[in-house]
Amino acid sequence: MALLIKNVKVEQLARELARCRGVSVTEAIPQSLERLVFQSKETELVMKLRAISDRAGRIPKRDNVMTEDEILGYDELGIPTR
Repeated sequence: MALLIKNVKVEQLARELARCRGVSVTEAIPQSLERLVFQSKETELVMKLRAISDRAGRIPKRDNVMTEDEILGYDELGIPTR
């Protein structure tokens, strides 16, 4: 399927991109589009991770925090208490 570019500025940019990369316009355009799609997905993931981090940061600190062994049910000698 052909792509017809009727915008002079877009055509100039595509040719400049191809020249800078040392590839044909046919190669430069999909490379750039793939990079933009990847960056968009990466940005979306970063935003989701940042939201999770923000929510986790709002979890209040507890005064009587259990140790890992207490949570798992072991005493100070490593013997199960449950």
